[in-house]
Formats: sequence, structure tokens, C-alpha cells
Amino acid sequence: MRTNPVVSVAGLVLAWVGYLVSLTPTMVPRTTSVQVVMSTLLPLTGYALGASAGALARWLSGDRRLLERHAALRRPAIGLGVVAFAGALALTPLALQWQTELAAAAGWGLPSWPLVVVLAPTISVLAVLSGRALRAASRVLGEAWQRVVRHPAVSTTLGGATVGLLLVGLVAGLLGLLHRAYVAQDADLTDQPQPQSALRSGSPESLVDWETLGRQGRTFVAGGPDAATIEGFSAEPALEPIRAYVGMAQADTPQERAELLVEEVRRAGGFERSHLVVVITSGLGSVHPTSARTLEYVANGDVATAATQFSLVPSWFTAITDPRGADLEAEALVAAFGDALEQIPEEDRPRLYLSGESLGALGSQDVFIDQSPQQVTETFDGVLWVGTPATSTLISQWATFPDGTPAWEPVVGDSSIARFAASGDRVTLTDPTWGQRRILFLHSATDPVAYLEGSIWRVRPEWIGQSRFDSLPERMAWWPLFTWEQMLIDFTTNGIVPPGFGHNYSDAHSTGWAAVMQPDGWDEQTVRRLDDYRARVDPPDPGASSAADGG
Repeated sequence: MRTNPVVSVAGLVLAWVGYLVSLTPTMVPRTTSVQVVMSTLLPLTGYALGASAGALARWLSGDRRLLERHAALRRPAIGLGVVAFAGALALTPLALQWQTELAAAAGWGLPSWPLVVVLAPTISVLAVLSGRALRAASRVLGEAWQRVVRHPAVSTTLGGATVGLLLVGLVAGLLGLLHRAYVAQDADLTDQPQPQSALRSGSPESLVDWETLGRQGRTFVAGGPDAATIEGFSAEPALEPIRAYVGMAQADTPQERAELLVEEVRRAGGFERSHLVVVITSGLGSVHPTSARTLEYVANGDVATAATQFSLVPSWFTAITDPRGADLEAEALVAAFGDALEQIPEEDRPRLYLSGESLGALGSQDVFIDQSPQQVTETFDGVLWVGTPATSTLISQWATFPDGTPAWEPVVGDSSIARFAASGDRVTLTDPTWGQRRILFLHSATDPVAYLEGSIWRVRPEWIGQSRFDSLPERMAWWPLFTWEQMLIDFTTNGIVPPGFGHNYSDAHSTGWAAVMQPDGWDEQTVRRLDDYRARVDPPDPGASSAADGG
């Protein structure tokens, strides 16, 4: 006799709620594929919660035949649930209009409602059937175990554990294949010509072998504007920028890579430039191409940019496999370049800057935990941190929120050193109250990376519902668990959202570097002129990651 329902009534109700929530706007605009994923995951989560609650109720009641005795009530309830869910599907075209404001701001159209209506329920049903197939497999394995253990409860548990271990093994195998694919991509030299200038790592004169730089490192050292291109903007004599990089294949430890990078910068003449920028890379060892280019324009080519690789995989993968990788790399680089500058007479030293985006920002900030902004600027003349993840301890130590302060632009002390800006147009370059040594956090109001905390699944964050100056929709609401899942999916769209949305800060790097480096005579109009010039003359960097965090 059947003791489990074909369809869970509570599951249908929560699936209906999850589907409607999936259509509401969140932090970034959505493509059709992203909407399908969201409209599949949230209903499945709701169904799983409802079905689990029903199973728990049956277990607590101790009456395994409870459902059969109430079948007369259950059947119409299931029918009502199916009708309600069908009604939600029918309302999809209207419900997607909730996203109109966000889509229009990004210049996108709304997700295709026919595809959402067809694909989301289909994938959801297939997922439920797959779950039931796994449960059936668990039952079969439990019966097999009973021949050995001869205890029903233990054998059932072993059957479930066996299926669980098989699933874990499958996931581990897939991650292993993915890791090997990234390693192969890192070693691929296709369409990456070796630079011949002695000012670039990997050149014939370099201390670093071209093949060891990794794909993102080779892209970095081979890219960027030359002196003539920079002069076309500044109308003044410019220098050829220096780009130095050390890959994981060249040196095994963070300390060895940092020491080699210092020697590579010295060989190329980087300590003789007016500006020296140390970049803490993100996943894959990527340096954001827009950031690297704009700082060279701002410095009129009189700059050396130095970075190392600490990861062969994207940021999300690195956070799983090597959670302290960025921290250790940043510690080694900060120490090595700090020591190197101490050996140079103060009047001959270049101005030293630190930069990091996403995982690189988080790792470099962890070096300064329990330090003040003043202490950071004892080593660095300026710092640009972009898109810092919500788990930053340093931000939690520095940020304060006087009355009326939005979550994306907190206040740090008297604001004379460190400041937050949600976008480039929120930065005043010539503010006399901002000191000569500056720390700038670019911290967008629509960046899920900056706000995705683990507690959001159960606690409503204060920033939801605050008055907004930019594109985050006022209709964004908080739902237990569902909002956390929505932001997690938003988190994965870093590489497809346009500049100015989410984790894409490409439109703000020019302002960021102008604010931190403070070149003579620059103002907001100069920055706009630079952005217009770059749009005309700068080609895309071949092979560069499209996502800001290297993922």
C-alpha cells in the first residue's frame, strides 16, 4: 500500500510561491536563460521544503497511513495546487513586467515569457522525477544492504548513504574534469604572440619565461596602449608602460613569486618610474584589462604595473579549493615591495599603489585587518579596491553608517583618507577635504558580490527597501531563502551584465585611478574625455576574461 503521495500539497504551495518570487526583480537585469534557471531553482526549492515538511509531519504523527485516510481532502487540494501553479504560469507575461525598469536601464529586453513558461516547469518536473529515481535507488540499495546487516533501519540508512557517496563522487569527478580543462587552457599559447619589448615580462630579456605566465598573464603583458597611443590622448610626451608578471609555473610559493616579481620590475626599470602599481589578481590570475589600461593613461605611461598568479581556476572555484590563496599572495607582495622601496632613497622612490578587484580586493584587504587607513597609507600612496565581496573583515571594521547613510556608501572616519563610491560619477576628484594619500572603494549598489552574505537566507538585510539613487529596483523584496538564491544566481551573471550593473565596474576604472593617482589638472571632464578616447582607439585584449573577477 502506498504511503507517500504522488504529489505533495505543501510542496505545490511553496513551489507556487517560489515561482512568483522568481519573476520579481533583484539586483541585475536578466537574460532569458538566467530567468529560466531562477524560475526552475526557486520552485524546486519550495517543493522540496514543502514535501520535506509533509514527510516530517507523517513521521512525527507516527501514522504512516495518515494520507490514505485523508485522501478525500488531499485530492482536491492537489487539484487546487495544480490550478494555482498553472495560473502562475499564465500570469508570467504580466509578472515579468516587474523587471521592466531594470531591463530598460540596461538597454535589454525582458526575458522571453514563452521560453520561461515551457522550460522552467519541464526542467522542474524532470528534476523531481530524478529525485524520485534516486530515492528508488536508495531503497533498492537498502534492500541489498539488509542481506548483510539484517537491520531495517541501518540498511535503509546505508542505502541512502551509498547513493549520497555516489553523487559526491560524481560531483568531485566533474570538478576534477573542469579543473583539468582550466589547467589546459592556462597552458594554451594559441593566438598569444610573445612580446619583444624589454619592458614586458615574457620577452627575450625577461627573467620570466613566456610559457610560464599562464593565459591571463600572457594576455596582460601583451596588451595595453603604447606610448604613441597615450600621447594621442594627453598631447604630451609619454613613456612606454611597464608590465611585469610572474605565473605559478615559474615559482611555487607566494614568497618566491613576490621576490621574483620585484627583481623583474627592477630589471625592467619599474623602480625608476614615477608610479608603481601592485595588483592582487583574482581567479585565473587575471588583471582587469580596463583597469590596467586606464591607469596607464592616467599616469601618461610613466608607470609599472606588477602582478602574480595564484590560481589556475576562476574565483568561485578558487574560493572552494584555496580559500586563503589571495590572502597569502597579497601578504607576500605587500611585504616584498615594501622592503624593496625601503632600500631606495625616499626622494628616488616611485609612488606605490595597491589594487585588487573582487577576490583580489578581499585578499589584499585581509593583509590590513586591525589596521587603520592611516597605517595602510604608510606603505601605499593610494589604494583602489573594486567590487569587494561581502565577507570583507576590513570593511566591517572601517565602515560606519551615520543616519541616512546607504549601505553602499558608508563613511570611514573623517573621510580624509578612505571613501566609498557606488559609481564613478559619485567621485569628486578635486575635493579639497580628501587628502594626498587616498583609498577608494568602488562599491556598487547593484553588485551581488558586495552584499551576498550567508545570513540573507534567514535575516532581512537593512539595505533592501532603502531609497536608491541608481538602477536597483524599488520592487526588490526579501523572502526567506528565496532572496538568497536569487542573489546567488545574480552572482553568476558577472560576465554578461553591461558596465555599471552588478559586478561590472568597467565604466568606473578611469575615475577610480584619476581619484587615487591625482594627476595634475584632471577633473571629471578629463575622465569623460579619456573614456571617449579609449572607446575609439583601444582594441579588446585578446583572450581576456569577460568577467571582472576572472571567472
